Amino acid sequence: MYLKMIVASLAVMSAVASAGLVGGPVDADMNEEGAQNALQFAMAQYNRQSNDMYVSQVSEVVKVQKQVVSGLKYIFTVIVARTSCRKGGDETLCAVHENPAGADVTPCTIAVWSQPWLKSIKVVENTCM
Repeated sequence: MYLKMIVASLAVMSAVASAGLVGGPVDADMNEEGAQNALQFAMAQYNRQSNDMYVSQVSEVVKVQKQVVSGLKYIFTVIVARTSCRKGGDETLCAVHENPAGADVTPCTIAVWSQPWLKSIKVVENTCM
């Protein structure tokens, strides 16, 4: 009887471990509308708070995760680079500086917490700053 309980417990623990931690971050698709909106919001916040006179943008998305936490928390691992566009101008067609020194490439982790039913979205972590 005791052996059956141990085997059943191990089977349940194995199933939970293989499925990932309940409530923990899981891989997400960058093509999800929520992920795209969250990253755009985070970069707009980053550029507003940055003292740089040039706009920065994501040059590469390395990893995207999401976590259910009284809303959705998106966790982005990205590479951010400076563009050739000055802040306050036409910032829609900005290319990353060709010169690596000018691009000031920075690896970042950015977490955005979104609660759409409250119309609330905020950056809760940004290692770029």
